[in-house]
Amino acid sequence: MIIEKIKLKNYRNYDNLEIELNKKLNIIIGKNAQGKTNILESIYVLSLTKSYLGVNDKNLIKLGNNYAILEADTLLNSGSKKFKILINDNGKQVIIDGKEVKKLSDYVSNLKVIIFSPENIRMIKEGPSIRRKFLNMEISQISIKYVKLLMNYNNIIRQKNEYLKLDNKNKDYLDVLNDEIAKLSVEIYLLRRKFLDNINTFIDKIYYEIMGMQGLRIRYISNIDYFEDKKEMVDRYREKLDKYLEKEMLYKLSLIGPHRDDFIFVLNDKNIALYGSQGQLRSVILALKLSEIELFKKSSDDDPILLLDDIFSELDIDKKNNLIKYINDNIQTIITTTDINMIDEKLVKKASIFEIQNGKLFPGK
Repeated sequence: MIIEKIKLKNYRNYDNLEIELNKKLNIIIGKNAQGKTNILESIYVLSLTKSYLGVNDKNLIKLGNNYAILEADTLLNSGSKKFKILINDNGKQVIIDGKEVKKLSDYVSNLKVIIFSPENIRMIKEGPSIRRKFLNMEISQISIKYVKLLMNYNNIIRQKNEYLKLDNKNKDYLDVLNDEIAKLSVEIYLLRRKFLDNINTFIDKIYYEIMGMQGLRIRYISNIDYFEDKKEMVDRYREKLDKYLEKEMLYKLSLIGPHRDDFIFVLNDKNIALYGSQGQLRSVILALKLSEIELFKKSSDDDPILLLDDIFSELDIDKKNNLIKYINDNIQTIITTTDINMIDEKLVKKASIFEIQNGKLFPGK
């Protein structure tokens, strides 16, 4: 999978930007607040229709304008594809090869990206909502089924929460909702569990290569209990929903389900968020992202696109070298940096260099 060209109009700090990318390695240089990250963010938006920084769509439109356009010409194993997203006050349109895609679930998972940025360390240190967002975004790229399940689940949880807020509630109606919630919850749980199990097949080995330590795993935390038989899982979880119903009616809120799931990183059975140093936490995230590369390769006919947002300044020489091993000719990689000297000379020699100044693109030296 390769992005050949990106076009941005009225996006963030760009009036008009057009950039033709190297099929292998690209380095974007610029001081802070010049627009380097905005380019990587635009690629992420073109993949998943939303920013990885968690901002509202309208904030992606350059000030003083009422719309933004993002476009990417790509080359996949199945052939070339053109992706386009239009954002305006009415929402957004997603378009593939000139045809509007009515459902976002049919758009997501076409263009696969993995992003590694200083922001990622928040996944370990902050609340479970960030980790759930990570799961939802990453699994969505490799499973259309997951996208549709999650959308259906979120809709029915929204209906349930709105109904729970009413003064007069019919328990029979809540039973009907919980029947459907139990089925959807188990399906979502199983896909999340499979994703994390697959990550666990890579992450310990990669962490050992980075830190020389073994025993890193991700532990999934859920209200749902695993059984070999899916029907038994649904039945047991349905019983659990019944036990919580009176409390939910009191609190007027859905208290259990995939929207409350979490996961933690454990090193030799200890939660690394509680005792890990800043360097260890960075290494855990690096191991996670490199594991994703391996997983995405096995899950799709197309390799993902790797986005590295100013992370070379965050890594010591050993971690840089371990990352460089994974930046090979099979994966298109786009790196941002404030200083080209932070990046290994071998990478620089085979890269296309671009320089950004105040939202303007210049060929690098």
